[in-house]
Amino acid sequence: MATAGRNSPCPCGSGKKYKKCCLEKDENGARVAREEAKKMAGREPPFDYEPWRPHGQPYVLAKLFEESEEFAEIRRTNPKKAGRFWTPGRMAALETKDIVERLSRFGIDGQAENLRGLAAGQTSAWSIACVWYAEIDARNVRLSRYDEDFVGLAACELWERYLPDRPSFEMLDDWMQEGYRLADAHRHGAACDRWQQVWEVIEQRLQPEMRSCDDAAVVFDGTECLFNWIQDFAIELQNAARLDPEYARAGVRLCEHVLSQFVDENEDFRDNFLADLGDFLFLDGKPADGERVLMDIIDRDPNHALGYVRLADVLGHGVRPGDGPIDRNRAVAILEWALKRPVHDADAFDVETRLADLRQLRSGGPQAS
Repeated sequence: MATAGRNSPCPCGSGKKYKKCCLEKDENGARVAREEAKKMAGREPPFDYEPWRPHGQPYVLAKLFEESEEFAEIRRTNPKKAGRFWTPGRMAALETKDIVERLSRFGIDGQAENLRGLAAGQTSAWSIACVWYAEIDARNVRLSRYDEDFVGLAACELWERYLPDRPSFEMLDDWMQEGYRLADAHRHGAACDRWQQVWEVIEQRLQPEMRSCDDAAVVFDGTECLFNWIQDFAIELQNAARLDPEYARAGVRLCEHVLSQFVDENEDFRDNFLADLGDFLFLDGKPADGERVLMDIIDRDPNHALGYVRLADVLGHGVRPGDGPIDRNRAVAILEWALKRPVHDADAFDVETRLADLRQLRSGGPQAS
C-alpha cells in the first residue's frame, strides 16, 4: 500500500517492483510522447482542427506543441515567429473582451449567449469552433493558419469562462493533467480531489452500452486515454487513503462502478480492479469484506498469483504505515500455498522473494530491499 515509486508494486498489477517491471517501458513511452510533440512543432498547420480524430484531438495537439522543445527553441531563436502562434496559455492570458473583439473581425459572435446556444448537446468546445469555421467558409473568407488556431482555442477558452459548471472535454483534459502534476509532486489528496471532479463528469456521460474503455472513448480520449488514467486514479486513491479513509471510500465507489460498467474489459484490467477493491475495503476499516474479495479472486483463479500476493501483502505488512502486520504467519502460509499449487505466474509476481522477505520480517530481521 506504499506510494507508487521505483520500489513500489508496479501499477500494472504484476506484483513486481516498478523498477523491475514497467519503469523502462514507461520511460520509453514518455520519450516517444516527447518525440511526437517535436513532430507536431513542424506541422503545417501545427495542429489540426478536425474534431475527435483518435489520439489527435486538436486541443491536445495544441498543448503538446506549446510544451514542445521545438516551440521553446522558436521562442529563443525567433521571437517574432513565436509571437504569431496561438497556444492555450497565450489564449488564457487574454481578456474576454479582447477574444470577442478579435473573433468579430472574422464575423464570429463570441458573446456568451451565442456560445451557450452552440454548446447545447455538445461536450467538446472544438465542436463550436467547427461551426465557426463553416460560417467563415460560407463567407468565402480564408483564414491564415494562425487565425485558424485562434478561432479553435478561443472556443475552448470562452467555453471555460461562460460555462464553468459544464466542463468541456478540453477542460477535463486540463484537469486530468493538473492531477498528474499534483501526483508527481506527491500531493496525493489534492490529485485525487481534482481527479474526482473529472470522474464525476465522465461518470455522468457513460452509457450502459459502453462496456469497455474503448467504447467510452467518445466520452473522453485526451492526452491520457481513459484505460490508463482510471487505473492511475485507483493508485492515487490508494496513496491518499493511507492518510485519510475518506479516499478509501471513494476508491470503493470507483472500483464498484468500473467493474459494473466495463464488463467487457480485459481480464487483467478487471482482476486488478477487483484486487484494488479488496485493498480499499481494508483501508476503509472493513477487513472481512476486503479479505472476502481477495479470496474470491483466489477461488475463481487459484493458479494466478494476484489474489495470493495482494492478500499476503496486506496481512503481512499492514494496511497503513505504522499499523503493523495483521497476521504475518498467515501471510507466509498464503504465499506458501501459492507456490505449492504452483501458480503459473509466480516468477512474474516475485512470489519467492516476497515469501523470503516475510519470513525474514517474521524472524525479526530487516526487510530485503
